[in-house]
Amino acid sequence: MKILRLLLPGLGLLLLGYLIGKMGMGEILHHLAIVKWSFPLVLLVAFLWHLSNSLAWSFAFPPGAFKPPFSALLKAKLAGDAVSQLTPLANLGGEPLKAYLLKGQAPTSLSLAAVVVNKTTQVLTGLIFSSLGFVMVVSHWDLPHALPRSVELGLGLILAASGLMIWGLYRQQNRLFTSLLILIRRLGLKTDWVESKMAQARRIDHHIGHFYHRHQVRLAAVVGCHALGWLLGTCETYVILQALGVDIDFAVALLLTSLSVSINSLFFFMPSSIGVLEGSQVFLFLSLGLNPAAGLSMGIVKRLRKVFWISVGWVFLSQMSRKIARAEEQQQASARAGSLPR
Repeated sequence: MKILRLLLPGLGLLLLGYLIGKMGMGEILHHLAIVKWSFPLVLLVAFLWHLSNSLAWSFAFPPGAFKPPFSALLKAKLAGDAVSQLTPLANLGGEPLKAYLLKGQAPTSLSLAAVVVNKTTQVLTGLIFSSLGFVMVVSHWDLPHALPRSVELGLGLILAASGLMIWGLYRQQNRLFTSLLILIRRLGLKTDWVESKMAQARRIDHHIGHFYHRHQVRLAAVVGCHALGWLLGTCETYVILQALGVDIDFAVALLLTSLSVSINSLFFFMPSSIGVLEGSQVFLFLSLGLNPAAGLSMGIVKRLRKVFWISVGWVFLSQMSRKIARAEEQQQASARAGSLPR
Protein backbone atom coordinates (compact mmCIF):
# COMPACT_ATOMS: atom_id res chain seq x y z
CA MET A 1 0.00 0.00 0.00
CA LYS A 2 2.88 2.40 0.76
CA ILE A 3 4.36 1.71 -2.67
CA LEU A 4 0.97 2.38 -4.25
CA ARG A 5 0.67 5.70 -2.42
CA LEU A 6 3.94 6.82 -3.99
CA LEU A 7 3.60 5.12 -7.38
CA LEU A 8 0.18 6.46 -8.41
CA PRO A 9 0.88 10.16 -7.71
CA GLY A 10 4.30 9.72 -9.33
CA LEU A 11 2.78 8.39 -12.52
CA GLY A 12 0.23 11.21 -12.50
CA LEU A 13 2.95 13.82 -12.11
CA LEU A 14 4.95 12.25 -14.94
CA LEU A 15 1.91 12.46 -17.20
CA LEU A 16 1.31 16.07 -16.19
CA GLY A 17 4.96 16.95 -16.80
CA TYR A 18 4.86 15.28 -20.22
CA LEU A 19 1.75 17.22 -21.21
CA ILE A 20 3.23 20.54 -20.11
CA GLY A 21 6.42 19.81 -22.05
CA LYS A 22 4.45 18.78 -25.12
CA MET A 23 2.21 21.85 -25.12
CA GLY A 24 4.92 24.30 -24.15
CA MET A 25 5.43 25.96 -20.80
CA GLY A 26 5.29 29.44 -22.32
CA GLU A 27 1.83 28.98 -23.79
CA ILE A 28 0.51 27.42 -20.59
CA LEU A 29 1.83 30.31 -18.50
CA HIS A 30 0.28 32.76 -20.95
CA HIS A 31 -3.12 31.13 -20.52
CA LEU A 32 -2.82 31.04 -16.74
CA ALA A 33 -1.87 34.73 -16.69
CA ILE A 34 -5.09 35.50 -18.59
CA VAL A 35 -7.22 33.43 -16.21
CA LYS A 36 -5.80 34.82 -12.96
CA TRP A 37 -8.29 37.70 -12.73
CA SER A 38 -11.17 35.24 -13.16
CA PHE A 39 -9.85 32.74 -10.60
CA PRO A 40 -11.91 34.21 -7.70
CA LEU A 41 -15.01 33.62 -9.82
CA VAL A 42 -13.90 30.00 -10.34
CA LEU A 43 -13.55 29.61 -6.57
CA LEU A 44 -16.99 31.16 -6.07
CA VAL A 45 -18.63 28.70 -8.47
CA ALA A 46 -16.87 25.83 -6.67
CA PHE A 47 -18.11 27.18 -3.34
CA LEU A 48 -21.66 27.20 -4.64
CA TRP A 49 -21.12 23.58 -5.69
CA HIS A 50 -19.98 22.70 -2.17
CA LEU A 51 -23.03 24.49 -0.78
CA SER A 52 -25.43 22.59 -3.03
CA ASN A 53 -23.84 19.26 -2.11
CA SER A 54 -23.94 20.09 1.60
CA LEU A 55 -27.57 21.08 1.22
CA ALA A 56 -28.24 17.71 -0.44
CA TRP A 57 -26.61 15.98 2.54
CA SER A 58 -28.79 17.95 4.93
CA PHE A 59 -31.91 16.74 3.11
CA ALA A 60 -30.61 13.16 3.45
CA PHE A 61 -31.25 13.44 7.20
CA PRO A 62 -34.86 12.83 8.23
CA PRO A 63 -36.48 15.84 9.89
CA GLY A 64 -36.01 15.86 13.64
CA ALA A 65 -33.88 16.88 16.58
CA PHE A 66 -30.77 14.99 15.41
CA LYS A 67 -30.19 16.94 12.20
CA PRO A 68 -26.78 18.70 12.50
CA PRO A 69 -26.48 22.41 11.70
CA PHE A 70 -25.69 23.26 8.09
CA SER A 71 -22.32 24.84 9.00
CA ALA A 72 -21.19 21.54 10.56
CA LEU A 73 -22.28 19.62 7.46
CA LEU A 74 -20.36 22.00 5.18
CA LYS A 75 -17.18 21.72 7.25
CA ALA A 76 -17.43 17.92 7.50
CA LYS A 77 -18.10 17.71 3.76
CA LEU A 78 -15.00 19.74 2.89
CA ALA A 79 -12.88 17.78 5.39
CA GLY A 80 -14.05 14.42 4.05
CA ASP A 81 -13.51 15.50 0.45
CA ALA A 82 -9.97 16.59 1.29
CA VAL A 83 -9.16 13.12 2.64
CA SER A 84 -10.83 11.42 -0.35
CA GLN A 85 -8.80 13.52 -2.78
CA LEU A 86 -5.47 12.58 -1.21
CA THR A 87 -5.92 8.81 -0.87
CA PRO A 88 -5.98 6.06 -3.54
CA LEU A 89 -9.13 4.59 -1.98
CA ALA A 90 -11.62 6.88 -3.72
CA ASN A 91 -14.34 7.63 -1.15
CA LEU A 92 -13.67 4.72 1.23
CA GLY A 93 -11.89 7.02 3.64
CA GLY A 94 -13.53 10.40 3.22
CA GLU A 95 -17.19 9.39 3.32
CA PRO A 96 -17.14 7.53 6.68
CA LEU A 97 -15.01 10.36 8.06
CA LYS A 98 -17.82 12.82 7.34
CA ALA A 99 -20.11 10.84 9.64
CA TYR A 100 -17.43 10.59 12.32
CA LEU A 101 -16.87 14.35 12.31
CA LEU A 102 -20.53 14.83 13.24
CA LYS A 103 -20.00 12.81 16.42
CA GLY A 104 -21.86 14.45 19.27
CA GLN A 105 -24.21 16.29 16.89
CA ALA A 106 -26.08 13.25 15.53
CA PRO A 107 -26.09 9.47 16.20
CA THR A 108 -23.34 7.77 14.19
CA SER A 109 -25.78 5.29 12.63
CA LEU A 110 -28.00 8.13 11.43
CA SER A 111 -25.04 10.11 10.06
CA LEU A 112 -23.71 7.07 8.18
CA ALA A 113 -27.15 6.40 6.72
CA ALA A 114 -27.36 10.00 5.49
CA VAL A 115 -23.86 9.68 3.99
CA VAL A 116 -24.91 6.55 2.07
CA VAL A 117 -28.13 8.12 0.79
CA ASN A 118 -26.32 11.30 -0.21
CA LYS A 119 -23.41 9.56 -1.95
CA THR A 120 -25.63 7.08 -3.76
CA THR A 121 -27.77 9.91 -5.10
CA GLN A 122 -24.72 11.91 -6.12
CA VAL A 123 -23.32 8.95 -8.08
CA LEU A 124 -26.71 8.31 -9.68
CA THR A 125 -27.14 11.91 -10.82
CA GLY A 126 -23.52 11.90 -12.01
CA LEU A 127 -24.24 8.82 -14.08
CA ILE A 128 -27.23 10.54 -15.68
CA PHE A 129 -25.09 13.65 -16.26
CA SER A 130 -22.38 11.57 -17.96
CA SER A 131 -24.99 9.78 -20.07
CA LEU A 132 -26.13 13.18 -21.29
CA GLY A 133 -22.64 13.78 -22.63
CA PHE A 134 -22.69 10.50 -24.55
CA VAL A 135 -26.10 11.37 -26.02
CA MET A 136 -24.82 14.79 -27.12
CA VAL A 137 -21.81 13.23 -28.85
CA VAL A 138 -23.88 10.65 -30.70
CA SER A 139 -26.73 12.98 -31.64
CA HIS A 140 -25.26 16.39 -32.39
CA TRP A 141 -21.50 16.35 -32.93
CA ASP A 142 -19.34 15.33 -35.87
CA LEU A 143 -15.97 15.07 -34.18
CA PRO A 144 -12.92 16.03 -36.25
CA HIS A 145 -11.06 13.03 -34.78
CA ALA A 146 -12.85 9.76 -34.17
CA LEU A 147 -12.58 8.41 -30.65
CA PRO A 148 -10.29 5.36 -30.47
CA ARG A 149 -12.28 2.14 -30.40
CA SER A 150 -10.70 1.15 -27.09
CA VAL A 151 -11.81 4.44 -25.52
CA GLU A 152 -15.35 4.02 -26.84
CA LEU A 153 -15.45 0.48 -25.46
CA GLY A 154 -14.02 1.55 -22.09
CA LEU A 155 -16.46 4.42 -21.66
CA GLY A 156 -19.37 2.24 -22.71
CA LEU A 157 -18.39 -0.51 -20.27
CA ILE A 158 -18.05 1.86 -17.32
CA LEU A 159 -21.42 3.37 -18.19
CA ALA A 160 -23.08 -0.06 -18.24
CA ALA A 161 -21.26 -1.26 -15.12
CA SER A 162 -22.11 1.92 -13.24
CA GLY A 163 -25.77 1.56 -14.16
CA LEU A 164 -25.85 -2.03 -12.87
CA MET A 165 -24.00 -1.01 -9.71
CA ILE A 166 -26.39 1.81 -8.94
CA TRP A 167 -29.43 -0.37 -9.63
CA GLY A 168 -28.12 -3.15 -7.38
CA LEU A 169 -27.14 -0.73 -4.64
CA TYR A 170 -30.53 0.92 -4.68
CA ARG A 171 -32.27 -2.46 -4.49
CA GLN A 172 -30.15 -3.45 -1.50
CA GLN A 173 -30.36 -0.21 0.48
CA ASN A 174 -32.51 -1.70 3.23
CA ARG A 175 -29.78 -4.20 4.19
CA LEU A 176 -26.55 -2.86 2.70
CA PHE A 177 -24.35 -2.85 5.81
CA THR A 178 -25.84 -6.05 7.21
CA SER A 179 -25.13 -7.83 3.92
CA LEU A 180 -21.52 -6.65 3.99
CA LEU A 181 -20.99 -7.96 7.51
CA ILE A 182 -22.63 -11.27 6.64
CA LEU A 183 -20.27 -11.59 3.67
CA ILE A 184 -17.28 -10.89 5.92
CA ARG A 185 -18.52 -13.47 8.42
CA ARG A 186 -18.93 -16.11 5.70
CA LEU A 187 -15.36 -15.47 4.63
CA GLY A 188 -14.28 -16.13 8.21
CA LEU A 189 -12.68 -12.72 8.71
CA LYS A 190 -12.77 -11.01 12.12
CA THR A 191 -15.87 -12.85 13.29
CA ASP A 192 -15.84 -11.32 16.80
CA TRP A 193 -15.60 -7.85 15.33
CA VAL A 194 -18.44 -8.65 12.91
CA GLU A 195 -20.75 -9.75 15.72
CA SER A 196 -19.97 -6.62 17.73
CA LYS A 197 -20.92 -4.40 14.78
CA MET A 198 -24.01 -6.29 13.60
CA ALA A 199 -26.46 -4.36 15.78
CA GLN A 200 -25.13 -1.02 14.55
CA ALA A 201 -25.29 -2.27 10.94
CA ARG A 202 -28.96 -3.13 11.41
CA ARG A 203 -29.64 0.36 12.78
CA ILE A 204 -27.93 1.97 9.79
CA ASP A 205 -29.86 -0.20 7.34
CA HIS A 206 -33.09 0.63 9.17
CA HIS A 207 -32.41 4.37 8.84
CA ILE A 208 -31.62 4.00 5.11
CA GLY A 209 -34.70 1.91 4.36
CA HIS A 210 -36.91 4.21 6.44
CA PHE A 211 -35.64 7.26 4.56
CA TYR A 212 -36.30 5.77 1.12
CA HIS A 213 -39.80 4.59 2.06
CA ARG A 214 -41.00 7.54 4.17
CA HIS A 215 -39.23 10.65 2.85
CA GLN A 216 -39.63 10.70 -0.94
CA VAL A 217 -39.95 14.49 -0.97
CA ARG A 218 -36.63 14.89 0.84
CA LEU A 219 -35.10 12.31 -1.53
CA ALA A 220 -36.28 14.42 -4.47
CA ALA A 221 -34.63 17.44 -2.84
CA VAL A 222 -31.35 15.49 -2.55
CA VAL A 223 -31.55 14.62 -6.25
CA GLY A 224 -32.33 18.23 -7.17
CA CYS A 225 -29.40 19.62 -5.17
CA HIS A 226 -26.95 17.19 -6.78
CA ALA A 227 -28.33 17.95 -10.24
CA LEU A 228 -27.66 21.62 -9.48
CA GLY A 229 -24.15 20.68 -8.38
CA TRP A 230 -23.35 18.98 -11.70
CA LEU A 231 -24.77 22.00 -13.54
CA LEU A 232 -22.48 24.25 -11.51
CA GLY A 233 -19.57 22.10 -12.65
CA THR A 234 -20.55 22.98 -16.20
CA CYS A 235 -20.70 26.65 -15.22
CA GLU A 236 -17.15 26.41 -13.91
CA THR A 237 -15.95 24.95 -17.22
CA TYR A 238 -17.74 27.71 -19.11
CA VAL A 239 -16.26 30.45 -16.91
CA ILE A 240 -12.71 29.12 -17.33
CA LEU A 241 -13.04 28.76 -21.10
CA GLN A 242 -14.46 32.26 -21.45
CA ALA A 243 -11.54 33.59 -19.42
CA LEU A 244 -9.14 31.71 -21.71
CA GLY A 245 -10.77 33.30 -24.73
CA VAL A 246 -12.05 29.98 -26.11
CA ASP A 247 -15.18 30.78 -28.10
CA ILE A 248 -17.61 27.98 -27.18
CA ASP A 249 -21.23 27.93 -26.13
CA PHE A 250 -22.68 26.48 -22.95
CA ALA A 251 -23.66 23.20 -24.63
CA VAL A 252 -20.02 22.45 -25.47
CA ALA A 253 -19.06 23.23 -21.87
CA LEU A 254 -21.72 20.75 -20.78
CA LEU A 255 -20.30 18.15 -23.17
CA LEU A 256 -16.74 18.66 -21.89
CA THR A 257 -17.79 18.48 -18.24
CA SER A 258 -19.98 15.41 -18.58
CA LEU A 259 -17.40 13.43 -20.55
CA SER A 260 -14.67 14.48 -18.11
CA VAL A 261 -16.71 12.93 -15.30
CA SER A 262 -16.81 9.62 -17.21
CA ILE A 263 -13.10 9.60 -18.00
CA ASN A 264 -12.04 10.54 -14.47
CA SER A 265 -14.31 7.79 -13.12
CA LEU A 266 -12.20 5.25 -15.01
CA PHE A 267 -9.23 6.33 -12.88
CA PHE A 268 -11.01 6.59 -9.51
CA PHE A 269 -7.96 5.05 -7.83
CA MET A 270 -5.70 7.98 -8.77
CA PRO A 271 -5.38 10.39 -5.79
CA SER A 272 -6.99 13.70 -6.73
CA SER A 273 -7.06 12.51 -10.38
CA ILE A 274 -3.56 13.97 -10.71
CA GLY A 275 -2.49 13.94 -14.34
CA VAL A 276 -5.79 12.32 -15.32
CA LEU A 277 -7.78 15.53 -14.84
CA GLU A 278 -5.40 17.47 -17.07
CA GLY A 279 -4.96 14.64 -19.58
CA SER A 280 -8.70 14.19 -20.03
CA GLN A 281 -9.07 17.86 -20.93
CA VAL A 282 -6.31 17.61 -23.54
CA PHE A 283 -7.90 14.48 -25.01
CA LEU A 284 -11.37 16.03 -25.21
CA PHE A 285 -10.10 19.31 -26.66
CA LEU A 286 -8.24 17.39 -29.38
CA SER A 287 -11.37 15.33 -30.11
CA LEU A 288 -13.46 18.50 -30.46
CA GLY A 289 -10.89 20.27 -32.62
CA LEU A 290 -10.04 22.83 -29.93
CA ASN A 291 -6.63 24.07 -28.80
CA PRO A 292 -5.20 21.30 -26.54
CA ALA A 293 -3.01 23.84 -24.74
CA ALA A 294 -6.17 25.64 -23.64
CA GLY A 295 -7.52 22.30 -22.42
CA LEU A 296 -4.39 21.66 -20.39
CA SER A 297 -4.58 25.19 -18.99
CA MET A 298 -8.19 24.60 -17.96
CA GLY A 299 -7.15 21.37 -16.25
CA ILE A 300 -4.42 23.20 -14.34
CA VAL A 301 -6.87 25.91 -13.26
CA LYS A 302 -9.20 23.20 -11.94
CA ARG A 303 -6.22 21.64 -10.18
CA LEU A 304 -5.45 24.95 -8.46
CA ARG A 305 -9.09 25.21 -7.41
CA LYS A 306 -8.86 21.70 -5.95
CA VAL A 307 -5.70 22.60 -4.01
CA PHE A 308 -7.45 25.62 -2.51
CA TRP A 309 -10.50 23.70 -1.29
CA ILE A 310 -8.42 20.74 -0.11
CA SER A 311 -6.44 23.18 2.03
CA VAL A 312 -9.67 24.60 3.46
CA GLY A 313 -10.89 21.06 4.12
CA TRP A 314 -7.75 20.13 6.05
CA VAL A 315 -8.18 23.22 8.24
CA PHE A 316 -11.73 22.13 9.09
CA LEU A 317 -10.55 18.55 9.65
CA SER A 318 -8.00 19.73 12.17
CA GLN A 319 -10.53 21.92 13.98
CA MET A 320 -13.27 19.30 14.15
CA SER A 321 -10.89 16.50 15.13
CA ARG A 322 -9.52 18.53 18.02
CA LYS A 323 -13.05 19.36 19.16
CA ILE A 324 -14.03 15.67 19.16
CA ALA A 325 -10.83 14.72 21.00
CA ARG A 326 -11.50 17.33 23.70
CA ALA A 327 -15.08 16.09 24.10
CA GLU A 328 -13.90 12.49 24.47
CA GLU A 329 -11.29 13.53 27.04
CA GLN A 330 -13.95 15.35 29.04
CA GLN A 331 -16.22 12.30 28.92
CA GLN A 332 -13.40 10.04 30.10
CA ALA A 333 -12.52 12.46 32.90
CA SER A 334 -16.15 12.60 33.99
CA ALA A 335 -16.38 8.80 33.92
CA ARG A 336 -13.23 8.46 36.04
CA ALA A 337 -14.50 11.04 38.51
CA GLY A 338 -17.82 9.23 38.78
CA SER A 339 -16.12 5.91 39.47
CA LEU A 340 -14.02 7.22 42.39
CA PRO A 341 -15.22 6.07 45.85
CA ARG A 342 -16.84 8.75 47.95
